Amino acid sequence: MAGVSGSAGAGVASGGEDTSSSGNSGNVGGTSSTGSAGKGNNSFGGAITAVPGTPGCGLGDKAAFCDSFDDIAADNGRAGELSVHKWSGARQQPQAPTGAGSVIGIIDGKIPSCRNGIPDTVSPDKDTLICDANATLTSKHLLTACAAQNYGQNSYRIRQPFDFTGRTGTIVFDGEGFNTQLLGWISVEISEDPTPGPSFALGTPGTANNEGSVVPRNAVEIQFEQPCEAESEGGKKPMVSVSAVIEVLNYQQTEKNPTNRVCMKAQEGGLNHFEIALSQGHVEISGTDVSSDGITFGKKTLLFATDLDLPFSKGYVSITAHNHATRKYSPNNAMSAWVARWDNVGFDGPALADFREYEIPNSLEKSHNSNHDNEPITNIGYLVADAAKSPNPALHFKGVDLGGMSKARLALSTWFLQSDMNAKYVLRYRLNGHDWRDRPLTADEAAVLSDTRSQGAMAMMIDVAMSDLVAGDNSIEFATQNVPQNYPPAVYNIDLILSK
Repeated sequence: MAGVSGSAGAGVASGGEDTSSSGNSGNVGGTSSTGSAGKGNNSFGGAITAVPGTPGCGLGDKAAFCDSFDDIAADNGRAGELSVHKWSGARQQPQAPTGAGSVIGIIDGKIPSCRNGIPDTVSPDKDTLICDANATLTSKHLLTACAAQNYGQNSYRIRQPFDFTGRTGTIVFDGEGFNTQLLGWISVEISEDPTPGPSFALGTPGTANNEGSVVPRNAVEIQFEQPCEAESEGGKKPMVSVSAVIEVLNYQQTEKNPTNRVCMKAQEGGLNHFEIALSQGHVEISGTDVSSDGITFGKKTLLFATDLDLPFSKGYVSITAHNHATRKYSPNNAMSAWVARWDNVGFDGPALADFREYEIPNSLEKSHNSNHDNEPITNIGYLVADAAKSPNPALHFKGVDLGGMSKARLALSTWFLQSDMNAKYVLRYRLNGHDWRDRPLTADEAAVLSDTRSQGAMAMMIDVAMSDLVAGDNSIEFATQNVPQNYPPAVYNIDLILSK
């Protein structure tokens, strides 16, 4: 059987040159054209190989990655209008996401004006858009609309790894600091593994009253969930601060909160500038007041600093928009999505060049959720049958180039019903018709899944035998053992990562 990713730093992929084919003639992923899993989005072509951004984002020639969201990418994937060569998109809908017509089903989300031709209601993958300048943001920028209700996330992982070995690395971004605790906010995660949609699961034991979603193995997360409204002339003005730094070590979460909170002015639809200075032993987060034009920012202020004990010094940066429960807590239940705007996301350090990535697109099957007035939903996931039954239709990685690579692993999201964690859950997979491989949960993963606050959502890293892969089209099938099927398990946000 293929092994499980092990100690800190093991199997971390690194960056590469662009080997993509030109145009949109090929496919980078998809599903079988039959079966309930639905058809994949096969509109883009070529191998997915991360490329560094051009120097910028205020980092000059020190930038290992920079994206200023100035153009709609021609090579789209799960990350919507972002380049599939730079970004891996992940969505999480962890609360009862299968059954009743759902396979990680996400409702349509209403958005503000973005650019001509864009409707005011969007669904995955059209919920991630490059918007034109407006009166508040005078340059093009990214809009993300997270409509997954009850602790859902839209998360975007930069494929280029962030290497801060032996130094303090810098992450910069302009983000919409405006937040409402019961509705939504933004965050940044740095995880050792290429975790799809890293988040947290805190709150009272036995509940999921503070998020409740994918907990990465090792990570540090910065949550901007603190509105800290200040009294001012004319009433309360929106503010933003760091609500918590969450250090995750072997899935165990430690929440570090500011004692004396520092707050900056925020505005719905506006951008604050943030900087994160990170080493293995320390993190500092700075920010500015909201900009009047999205380009010029005021004085940078230290928001929070705390010591860390990270077991890794090379990992992956994700930017995330959280939807706590907009439909439940917004006036008249009218808000279907938490909308966040972003610009100029980057980090410094070496631009690594020894990896390739490939993704399977979201299923994008349209359905209706009978649990919510039969409302329309877009499914992003794929059901996984019990091993005793015929497997679901195969999924496909397209255009895989194995040249010069010696290691491979899968990074994916899973959802399992938490009805009987005394059973030994096993995810099975088969590549290209080879033997089935078993991937049981580790003891630490089982402990996380046994905690009901995770709501059954889990990211899994799976080491893959290179001998199971072929150049070109690679099929993959999944099955489960000892996993309840009354609410079927599902897989989604699936990436194949090759490294030297």
